[in-house]
Amino acid sequence: MSQIKDSIKKLVDRFKEDEARLTVKSSTYQETEVRVEFIDPLFKLLGWQMDNASGLSSSLRDVLREESQQTESSTKKPDYTFRIATKRKFFLEAKRPSVDIRISKESAFQVRSYGYTAGHDIAVLTNFRTLRIYDARLQPKAGDAADVGLLVSIDYEDYVSKADYILKTLGRDQVASGSIEETFKSTSSGDIPANASFLNRINSWRVRISQDLVSRHPQLTINELSDLTQKIINRIIFIRMCEDRGIEGEYVLRDVAQKKSMLELRALFKRLDDRYNTGLFDVSKDRLQDNYELDCNVFIDIVDEVYAPNSPYSFGVLDADFLGQVYELFLGQQLILKSDGSIALEIKPAYVHREIVTTPQPIVDEVVDRVFKSKFYDMKSSGLLTLDSINSLHVFDIAVGSSRFLLKAFDELIEAAIECLISQGDYKHLYRVAENNYKLDFAVKKDVLRNCLFGCDIDFNAVEIARFSLMVRLLEDETKDTLPPVNHKKILPDLDNNIFYGNTVVDSEEFSTTSEDVLNKTVPFNWVLSGLPNNFDVIIGNPPYIKTEEMISDNQEEMDYFKRHYRTAYKQFDKYFVFIETALSKAKSDAWIGMVVPNKWITIGSGKKLREILSKGGFVSQLVDFGNEKIFDGKSAYVCLLILSKDGVTDFHYRYVNDYQRFLLSPQELGFSLPTDLIRNVGGNAWVLPNDQEEAFVLGRLTKNSTPLSELIDVKNGIQTSANDVFLIEDYSINGDYIDFVKDDISWSIERSITRPYVSKSSGVISYLPINADALMIFPYEMSERGTPAPIDPEVMRSDYPQAMIYLEHYKGRLNKRKVSPPPKPGVFYAYGRHQALDAVFSYPKIIYSVNQKGGKYALDSIGVAYASGGTAGEVALFNPVKGYSLEFLLGLLNHRAIEFYVRKRGSPFGGGWYARGSAVISEVPVPNLNILGSQKDKAIHDDISTNVKALMTNRQSMKTSSGRAYDKLLLKDRSLLNSLEVKFNSIWGFTDEIRDLRLPGENEN
Repeated sequence: MSQIKDSIKKLVDRFKEDEARLTVKSSTYQETEVRVEFIDPLFKLLGWQMDNASGLSSSLRDVLREESQQTESSTKKPDYTFRIATKRKFFLEAKRPSVDIRISKESAFQVRSYGYTAGHDIAVLTNFRTLRIYDARLQPKAGDAADVGLLVSIDYEDYVSKADYILKTLGRDQVASGSIEETFKSTSSGDIPANASFLNRINSWRVRISQDLVSRHPQLTINELSDLTQKIINRIIFIRMCEDRGIEGEYVLRDVAQKKSMLELRALFKRLDDRYNTGLFDVSKDRLQDNYELDCNVFIDIVDEVYAPNSPYSFGVLDADFLGQVYELFLGQQLILKSDGSIALEIKPAYVHREIVTTPQPIVDEVVDRVFKSKFYDMKSSGLLTLDSINSLHVFDIAVGSSRFLLKAFDELIEAAIECLISQGDYKHLYRVAENNYKLDFAVKKDVLRNCLFGCDIDFNAVEIARFSLMVRLLEDETKDTLPPVNHKKILPDLDNNIFYGNTVVDSEEFSTTSEDVLNKTVPFNWVLSGLPNNFDVIIGNPPYIKTEEMISDNQEEMDYFKRHYRTAYKQFDKYFVFIETALSKAKSDAWIGMVVPNKWITIGSGKKLREILSKGGFVSQLVDFGNEKIFDGKSAYVCLLILSKDGVTDFHYRYVNDYQRFLLSPQELGFSLPTDLIRNVGGNAWVLPNDQEEAFVLGRLTKNSTPLSELIDVKNGIQTSANDVFLIEDYSINGDYIDFVKDDISWSIERSITRPYVSKSSGVISYLPINADALMIFPYEMSERGTPAPIDPEVMRSDYPQAMIYLEHYKGRLNKRKVSPPPKPGVFYAYGRHQALDAVFSYPKIIYSVNQKGGKYALDSIGVAYASGGTAGEVALFNPVKGYSLEFLLGLLNHRAIEFYVRKRGSPFGGGWYARGSAVISEVPVPNLNILGSQKDKAIHDDISTNVKALMTNRQSMKTSSGRAYDKLLLKDRSLLNSLEVKFNSIWGFTDEIRDLRLPGENEN
């Protein structure tokens, strides 16, 4: 550190010697000079590679300079972009020392706009004389003073004394370790993030433009209004981005808007169509060009909102990734025309069952990066990585949305082309922008976009947005100097033959219906007539996650099609299953596939056929499982990154992520290498995968010489009344032979003998304590002549349980609305919704456990308590152990940390470290094989554990009624009994200290 301070002092002294000349307003000392002589050396001392001495490609460099630093052209982009592992962390804007940035409102607004638009935490402004760090989360507003949003301001004379702070905050290694987030986490402004703010602004434009158009042209349909409005908004954004990049002149759009002439506006669109040929300004497709008019005052009001000081956004920084995130949310809503003629926004039907969120950019980047690394490695190994071979790759986004995956794919292709040309010494398609920094000619980039990138989406608006976003990306690094001359026409490709409107997973050749409504909802796609390539080299995307019941509700015909055409459409499958199957069918023999999908397919029963396909083909190359980490803001979808090789692999990598923030520090880590035979041997059964060697050891010991729990005990789900609000009594009092309670503000008294004890709240299920029956369940059943439960006859109900019958008849309307299976006899309106478990639910002794838990919720029932099961909630019970195993032994087993580890690996994750372990999961718990009935040694081991559990249960009961030193004494005994139990099971499995050090899924690192 002393060397860094010494070097900083030399910079400071040198600046101080010449300060008077450098800071005078009339100084000729330029921004370029202060960057080279002072700013670059300062940040180099902080660990940043300012000159790219290592010769890294632009995709890997820490610091990106704005090209205007070399050309002095007028672009409105930040001077420096500081990055970690390709992720932008902050912008720095440099000014001449003669600009007093301490009072310059314009300079502060500029750098804050850059940071705010990019969604950064901070933005840095410096002229070396002063270093200022701003809160980029605070939305810039017109007229803000220079100190608004200011977090830190340091004068150059204090650089040495505050060197520790500067290094801690802005040092390269420190930023990589999260210093910015840690230092400024408590200073959040509370403002709406830029992407959400921009979406709000766009949605306002949608409504205002549509309202004006429909008032002038009432014959327009809502779809026509939506399409026309979106095109106008895209044009505004496109022109502003071109302006701030120096591609178009400044204020081109505003100058035309202020003329308040549709003729002038149409002339501008015609000129831009001639120049760019994007389809965005296509006169032949543009009904605004000749059929419809927009109020010029509405238009100019909106245009004013995209220029400072009315806009907090920098359109020079606002890139395709930002737009992709905004438009991803945009696509969840649609315009509607209300009965009073007003326009409003509502959630699209396809999104009703889904939360509208955006995929985090690091997840998009990581999926695409992993796929292309694999593909390029294959090509390089075969000597086929050339510009021509790159240009012939076919990349397909299977559910393109706003095209964010294709945007990243485009970046990967461009970087690969640059590296390939440099390695071959071929510079004719490259131009130099800085030392060791080259970029690809625009014409070659254009060819890559047109030849390589394809996508499809069922949402027409998504298709338009995807095409638009790709055009924006193509122009992103370009300036007027790097584009073809102004007299060149049609400089951008038409992407109509790249991005298609249709349903990727429904082929029109095989989908037949006479319903126009079904066709409009399904949008079957004709692969042959589309002209899309037959197969692809790379397939990527984030397909829709839609459950079976939602698919049936939304579109039964599409659901029937899936059942007929897809192996993975099995039981309660999710829609993303068929997208994975489609990707495999559309992939070339040496293709790579990368997707973001929920992780439940790894273990759930309905994922059996998908697992069979993936394991049999050996397709899984990488699997990054985020467990119960919430990746999507506000959305309870637990996902994984799935990387597939169509050629098959002999080994694959599995990485389990306990902490998403830690993952972001090293996202590229592959994880634990496993032989493909491991999952090939398991096939369609649930995959329980180790994350490291320690986990592999534990799982191996648990499953070796074991028997699944379901072979040793009955596993039964609970009752299902389909009307717990009627049958369940939670707050009651016992009044002799009657139960008194209040339901819906009415007092009731029914026969006690028709009720049964019931566990309503999972809080009543605690390991090593008796089950707590916290409610009663009305049970209108009796044993039939066949020895099975049957509903009590209505006449018997009226004679033997008249008060209960009066109560049930009060709710007859509610009960008759249920679907009851099997259908009961006439008059038996009070039968439960399902007949399941009625023969066993009240029997005892048994173990009752909560399905969704963190562990420690397995209780012994010795009085016959009823319970209910439902999906990932409620309780399940274990009855009638065989082969000499006792309930106490199995209770101890289920509470062991090693078994909790197994159950979490096998079960389904939920938020907060909760894991569901339904009957299918618990059935597979490995029980150590003990010959209890035939071996005295094994019987002694078993009985010793059972005795230990009984002692533990007795002690826990005593603890409930103890206090003071008596409680402390029992607590010590409890710990001793638990430790003894752990040691005894560990001895069976051959564990020593492995289990105590084992981190369970859902437990974050300390």
